[in-house]
Amino acid sequence: MSPRRTPLFACVHVPDFSVQAAFRHERGLAKECPAAVLHGPDSLMKVLACNGPARKAGVRTGMTKIQAEACPGITLRKRVAGDEELAQQVLIDCGFKFAFRIESTCPGTIIIDLNGTERLLGPPQEIAEKIVDECRASFDITIGMAVNPDTALLAARGFAGTTVIAPGEEASRLAPLPVSVLPADADILETLDSWGVRHFKALASLPPIPLSLRLGQSGLYLQQLALGRIKRELVPAEPPPVFREGIELEEAVELLEPLGFVLNRLLEQLCQRLITRSLATDQVLVDLVLEDHPDQQLHADSSPPSPPLLHHTRLKLPVPTQDARVLLKLLQLDLAAHPPQAAVKKVTVEAWPARVRTTQTGLFQPLGPEPAKLEITLARLRAVVGEKDQQGRERVGFPKVTDTHRPDSFQVISSFSPAREHINEMPHGRVANTLTLRMFRPPLPVKVKLRGAAPSTIVFPGIKAQVMDASGPWRSGGEWWSQAGEWKREEWDIGLVSDGHPAVYRVFQDCVSGQWFVEGMYD
Repeated sequence: MSPRRTPLFACVHVPDFSVQAAFRHERGLAKECPAAVLHGPDSLMKVLACNGPARKAGVRTGMTKIQAEACPGITLRKRVAGDEELAQQVLIDCGFKFAFRIESTCPGTIIIDLNGTERLLGPPQEIAEKIVDECRASFDITIGMAVNPDTALLAARGFAGTTVIAPGEEASRLAPLPVSVLPADADILETLDSWGVRHFKALASLPPIPLSLRLGQSGLYLQQLALGRIKRELVPAEPPPVFREGIELEEAVELLEPLGFVLNRLLEQLCQRLITRSLATDQVLVDLVLEDHPDQQLHADSSPPSPPLLHHTRLKLPVPTQDARVLLKLLQLDLAAHPPQAAVKKVTVEAWPARVRTTQTGLFQPLGPEPAKLEITLARLRAVVGEKDQQGRERVGFPKVTDTHRPDSFQVISSFSPAREHINEMPHGRVANTLTLRMFRPPLPVKVKLRGAAPSTIVFPGIKAQVMDASGPWRSGGEWWSQAGEWKREEWDIGLVSDGHPAVYRVFQDCVSGQWFVEGMYD
């Protein structure tokens, strides 16, 4: 029998989580300069959290905004709940790089189940260093490692840096921690303080029966926590249905070039989170909150404030991708074609996760273009020729014949199915028709004089000639049950001489309106 492995759990804790979440894109400012987060109504905003330099400067939780502004060098920012949610997801994604069982214990804290990873990642101290390196780009963290989750949690909250507690040393290592680290109500902490119990060691030395008589089961539970004897199962965190990143700009951005730098940063962060979970994305939504100045309007309005101006951009890719550069180029082309109507003050990017697509080509099949490069090429073509024609059809894409007998009826789709279609080859011994009809879209209106029932003279821009030969008519029609969609026509193939050169055209008469059109020319 193989020896039983000792369980190992790591708790990653982000001190001053509200501050680090609010200044996640400006880590240098949140780490070295006094910074605080405010919350509450605009008329009475108070300090919710502050970092170490701010506490040294005299900032305290609950202080009003005016009092906090009096402290030298302080940087204040209003709390945004979405910032903390995004930061928590980023923290969870960092944990998924080391194990597949992660518990999102509370905001700013996760617990990682590292059982069985020692052979792959190394001893606990090396694992802790790797976790710190992984989180360094986003947070300053403390780590606690122990044989049960709650001991690791208390070590991460109570000690600075990295703390590794060996099996059997839980009570002695946790003894110097203050009881305020425990997850206890304010009434229980006040009672313990009145007894003179201020550290884990004093709480652990209390007799269990009198403690339970005065504090109930909560007191015994806290004592077991202080001794490091609580063992439980983790509650695994579920992956988010949508990956989201956002940033609120201090100054509104009017030009697309600086906006591209912001989008590039957010897309790189999103793609890195997707790569961590071995996922890709095939749909990206960008929401731009535009700058609005209702106070600068000439006419005062007593109506309630209108919602913020928004600009939406959505990308749908035929194949999932993990390349942030491809997504950025597609967004830049779309924003250049449909620019926002005002300066941008907030950017939010959402990516829908999808499985990474793997393909295997045959040895004797020609290699097709990369899907990502093909999508960029199509986007560039749309920017040049436009998106839709006069009939409302897409200009760029893959043609598809519609299920109808209406002549020249087709649609253009933006993506194609990778399945190969069977192509019917022409039987041997038959000669293909060498004439090709060059269609005019839309058909050109013409004036036609008839001789009997056949065209005799035709006039349209640049050409006026006698009809030398005519073949027809070929009658067709459809959708007679719908007045709006009914069509009926008579087609003729005519031969004439234009500028001394023979030419063959196809003309038709719309029997509903009575007008004549030239549909194309034979090459």
